[in-house]
Amino acid sequence: MNELRWSPNVLIKDDAVDSFWKEHFREEGRRLLFVLGKGFDVRMNFALSRLLDSCPGINLECLLIEFDEGAGSSSLNYNSFVTDNITEYEKIMQGRTTHLKKIKMKNKSGKRGRIVGDRNAADLIKSHSEIEDFTDIIVDISSLPRGLYFSLIGKILKLVDQKQEDQQNLFLTVAENVKIDSLIQENEIEEDLTYLHGFGGQIELEAEKEQPLIWFPILGEEKIAHISKGADKIMEDKARLYEICPVLPFPSKDPRRSDALLIEYHKLLFDSLDIEPQNIMYTTERDPFQTYIQLSDAIANYRESLNVLNGCKIALSTFSSKLISIGTLLVAYEKSEFVGILNVNSGGYDILDESKIKNLKQESELFVTWLTGSPYHQQSPKNSN
Repeated sequence: MNELRWSPNVLIKDDAVDSFWKEHFREEGRRLLFVLGKGFDVRMNFALSRLLDSCPGINLECLLIEFDEGAGSSSLNYNSFVTDNITEYEKIMQGRTTHLKKIKMKNKSGKRGRIVGDRNAADLIKSHSEIEDFTDIIVDISSLPRGLYFSLIGKILKLVDQKQEDQQNLFLTVAENVKIDSLIQENEIEEDLTYLHGFGGQIELEAEKEQPLIWFPILGEEKIAHISKGADKIMEDKARLYEICPVLPFPSKDPRRSDALLIEYHKLLFDSLDIEPQNIMYTTERDPFQTYIQLSDAIANYRESLNVLNGCKIALSTFSSKLISIGTLLVAYEKSEFVGILNVNSGGYDILDESKIKNLKQESELFVTWLTGSPYHQQSPKNSN
């Protein structure tokens, strides 16, 4: 039986979020740290605004993360979006405390620089003493890149787990909007493919390379180059057995999305990568805990069937929504000794329709995943990472 830490679990969906915040923060003595990214995504302030509208008297401080993608990043074309977001942020905060921390995504050595954003994100909070005075922590990933929020959340989870007697509440929030996601295109794929800091899964240790490697790439639109790059990384060690199991989002808000993705990736999957149809699996698009459970079960089955080969290592890559990304994060955190996150970094982003994306902001849906604290205080963490 595959025993899981986050089963049962607590997920609060859009319509229920405001009333949940009102009830949760009604208790006297609560103090909140709200973590978010300073970026061009129009959803940057969506979760924070909803929270402060519901709880205007909340005792809140913000950790605002500014990330530098480099002088050549196409994201710099959208500095006006960042300016608008910060103007809105300051209006929302009304003088509350902000701690601004800056992160370099690359170091300066080498022709293109080496990716260091994940390690720098993990170092933002070095010890639990920096967050121990907060009863609640919310990390909003709506305007943070994958290469940062995986390692940041993994570090916070580790620190909270080490002080499990405190029963500190940790929440992740994301403003989900597939239409906006489709208008923000990743480009300039980085050559420096790595397993994220804190999520290596011991995959690249020389002593572990005799074990087969199973790769679960979670598919999203317009990512052929990214997936091809990830596949090259998985197959680079010619002596290592590997298997690729593409994951499609289903059920999803658009019931035809998985079919459209199969059509989009048919040549890559079945001709270039020679994927067997039975290797394709599906995961729920709008429930990160279900993604976590489904992936955990699939991994457990592989580990059991390959026990004769001393088990296997698992690589996860997410090219889909941030909700699904949360599910993959939880799997890799809980099973860190053999599951890693292979991230395909982008050096910048392009917005396909700037006027349209602003009008879509209010159509976003807010999701809250509750990871530690009150609902789980009788459960001891099964992994301190």
